[in-house]
Amino acid sequence: MDDRFLYSTEGGIATITINRPGKLNALLPDMILEFSDLLERARRDNAVRCVVLRGEGRAFCAGDDLNPEDRFKYGPPDMHTRLKMGYPRLVNDILQMRKPVIAMLRGYAVGAGFDIALACDFRIAAPDLKMAAIFVKRGLGGGCSYLLPRYVGFGKATELLLLGEMIDAPQADRLGLLTKIVPDDQLEAETYALAGRLAKAATQAIGAIKNARNQGLGCDPVKGLEWLVIGEAENMFFRDAREGPRAYIERREPNFTGEWIDLQYDAFDPDYR
Repeated sequence: MDDRFLYSTEGGIATITINRPGKLNALLPDMILEFSDLLERARRDNAVRCVVLRGEGRAFCAGDDLNPEDRFKYGPPDMHTRLKMGYPRLVNDILQMRKPVIAMLRGYAVGAGFDIALACDFRIAAPDLKMAAIFVKRGLGGGCSYLLPRYVGFGKATELLLLGEMIDAPQADRLGLLTKIVPDDQLEAETYALAGRLAKAATQAIGAIKNARNQGLGCDPVKGLEWLVIGEAENMFFRDAREGPRAYIERREPNFTGEWIDLQYDAFDPDYR
């Protein structure tokens, strides 16, 4: 595996660490592809029921590394190529992940790092956190323009996007951009306490809720409610949808496993060609 990333799993939690501390974990183009592969690895591992994203050292992610002049190295700057090779691929991967994703934030989460943090479901931050949609100050544009207005509203998002100024942790918290701020020496413990709680939750229900949320942002109320119903129907194929009501009736804590119910088919004929 690329040594600019660390990947580990424990207790149903996958941790993906950007390991480029000397550059404040800024992303090079080939790192984005590796990052996406690690997200896919966590998605496909049924034992993983929560994902934590973090940065090594004193920053979460300082965005795209603008030093090398090879940002179009992976093909022409058309829409399809940019969506596949640029950092928006990571935003899309995180939003569509049918598992909860937590960003553990300290230092800088700016540019692409800001957008990646916004794509996560929870953001636990140290007091020294700085965030910025800094693109405009680099003569670039577009970053954070999808997610930021959905957090802070049209007017405040316009201010943050067009000025590109840094906001500190208390400001970000007041704007609803953070789940919580914790002392730096408690950041890891608080993050993994939440991750442990989520790893024991009904994973398939979380996935269905995330999908209904994503779809509902871009459709009319009727379609939005249809996605709600689809999510409920999906859940019926998982054992947790039975375990939850049973635990409630029996007045006990549910034992969610994330396991699905196998449909019964005729035995497979090994000689079939």
